[in-house]
Parts: sequence; structure tokens; C-alpha cells
Amino acid sequence: MIKNKILFFHLVVQVLFVGLMLGLYRTALPALSEIEFNVPKDSYILLSIFIFSFGLVKGIANYYAGIFCDSLGRKKVLFWGWVIAIPAPLIVFYSQNWNYIAISTAIIGIQQGLTWSASQIAMVDVTNQEKRGFAVGINEFAGYFGVTIGGIIISYFTDLYDIRSSILIISIIFLIFTIIQTLNFIEETYPNNLNNNENKLSKKDVFYKVSWGSKPLFAYSQVGHIEKFIDVTVWVFVPIYLFNQGINIIDISILVGIYTITWGILQIFSGYYSDIFGRNKLILIGMFLCAISISILPSINSILIYCINFFILGLGMALLYPSISAAVNDHTEEGWRASALGVYRFWRDTGYASGAILIGIISSVSEITTGFYFVTLSLVISNLILLLVVSKK
Repeated sequence: MIKNKILFFHLVVQVLFVGLMLGLYRTALPALSEIEFNVPKDSYILLSIFIFSFGLVKGIANYYAGIFCDSLGRKKVLFWGWVIAIPAPLIVFYSQNWNYIAISTAIIGIQQGLTWSASQIAMVDVTNQEKRGFAVGINEFAGYFGVTIGGIIISYFTDLYDIRSSILIISIIFLIFTIIQTLNFIEETYPNNLNNNENKLSKKDVFYKVSWGSKPLFAYSQVGHIEKFIDVTVWVFVPIYLFNQGINIIDISILVGIYTITWGILQIFSGYYSDIFGRNKLILIGMFLCAISISILPSINSILIYCINFFILGLGMALLYPSISAAVNDHTEEGWRASALGVYRFWRDTGYASGAILIGIISSVSEITTGFYFVTLSLVISNLILLLVVSKK
């Protein structure tokens, strides 16, 4: 099933630290934006700028990560992804306003696009074809488990130190470790692709095929784009909403952590079961659960119900997230698989950008709960598009 278990383990560690880095930036920064960075209260568009910059550059980085993985190899993409991240915590430490946070988050977006894409492509490389869902599930589990732990770590550190120093110290430790690990323990997983032109497509052809040339790939790309609206909501708008409801930062990090850790852990099983029962059923059920969870969020007034609801939201994401990536793998050939994954991840993660702007505008014009209902409607429409495409196959 796994061709190189030691290398697979080191790649899991890599993506765990990819998630840890992201977790440092997700929970504390939005909730403390008004106190620490003088962002006006209820300025949702201004808050959305840093997610917009993250999603846009991560989407572009994903696209080029796929191309570079096919042309330069996986290991080089991983290494340079970590090196690029070095300025981000320094910018946060010396930041004077929220614009600096947007710049640092954009750098993290590039790092995330390169390292997460390369690690997932490499893990699929060392896994037999019939177990690709399992490999993607393990990859996404490790990454989002890291996001959860990173968010909890930074929340506790901000109780002891200021947020700038906390992010700087922890980030530097993470970066030193991952760069050393990449250089010493990560092997190139697909060296033959550097000189093999069999079954290859041009960059233009791959982009066309994944974006709209192939109906199944189009369906998976649009559902991947829209599901990022969920993560934007939980990343930016849920912490602010809960904070305004009188819930403290540590409790917010725990509630959000229930979502991410449920999503992360259950992906091990959902990725495996998607290999057995098929991808589409899990995607459709997962999108439905997420739509229900987001829609009832404004009506909750109990910590216990919040916990249950965030568990359901995490369950929905666990069902759909690895299943979409595995489905894209299923519809590609080896010669252009990495590039196709890059295009899909481009469309998926630019959902951060479009989601941040649209939800931000709606929340500013109306109120934050209206943004939740907009996300619900978007999920329902996207799910219907996928259902129409797969039902005609």
C-alpha cells in the first residue's frame, strides 16, 4: 500500500508543521485585531483583506507548485516553500497596522501553497493507486491537526506574552526544524518525471481541462472553491462573532479547535472509505452537513450546542475534503497529475479570496449572521451543480 513508509512518515511530519504554521495565524489575529492592531469594530471588509491576500497568493502558489513539482521535483518545492516563510513572523513582530498583517499572511499563503501541495503530491507518489484516498486523508489529517494545535498553542502563549513575540518565537523554531528535516530526510519521490514526456499535457491544456474542459473536474473544482467559504467563515467571522457574544479567546480557540480536529482526525477514515465506497457520496453528504451547521450557527446560545455544531461542521469537512482531492487524482493521468492538482488547488484556495470579499461585504452592509446565510446558500447551489454532473455520468 505504501511503497516507502519511512519517507511517508517524514512527509506526514512536514505537513503537520505546515498546519502548525497556519494555526499560528488563524485564531488569535482576527479576534485581537481591534485591540492589538486598531482595526475598527465591525470593519469586516478590512478584516477580509488579509484572508483575500492569503487565498489569492495561496491559489497562485498551488498552481505553480504543481508545475514546479512536475519540472523541478517535489523536494525543491518543499525546501523553497519553507525558506519563503522566513520573513512572515518578522513582519508581524514589527507590524504597525493591519496592512502589515495582510502582507505577512500573503507570505504564509505562498508557503502553504508550495509546501502543502508538494507534500500531498509526494505522499500520493509513494502510495499505490488504489489507496490514493487514504494518502490524501492522512495528509489532510496531519495538516489540519497541526492547524488545531497551532491555534491552541498561540492562544495560550498570548495569555503569557504579546502576540507579536509569540508568533515570532514559535515560527522561527518551526522553520528551523522543517528546513533541516527537508534537507536531511526528504527524498525526491518522482525523479523520472523530469525526463518523461509520456502522457504529458501543456500547462494551458491542463488548466483548460481541469477548469471546465472536463465536466467532472469542473464540478470538483467549483465545489472545492465554494467549500472554502466555510473555512473563511470559521477563520475570520466565527471568532469575531463569538468574541462579540462574550466568549473569551481560549474558549474560542477550543470551539474552533473542535471543528479543525474533528475535520483532521476523521479524514483518516473518510479518505480510506472514499477508496471503498466512492468519492461523490461523501462529498455530497459532507456539503449538506456543512450547510446545515452554518445555517443554525446564529440561533445557538449554549456552549454545549456550539461544541456539537462545530463537531458536525468538522465531520462534514472531513467527508468532503479528501474525497474531492482524491476524485481529481482519479480523473488525471500520471504525466500531468501534479499539474492538475495544482490547477484544482488554485481554484479551491482562491475560494478564500472570493469568500473573504463576498462575506465581508455582505456582513458590512447587513450583519455578520447574514454572511452565514450567504455561505449556506452558496454550499447548497454548489452541491446541486455537483449532483447534476455526477448523476449524468
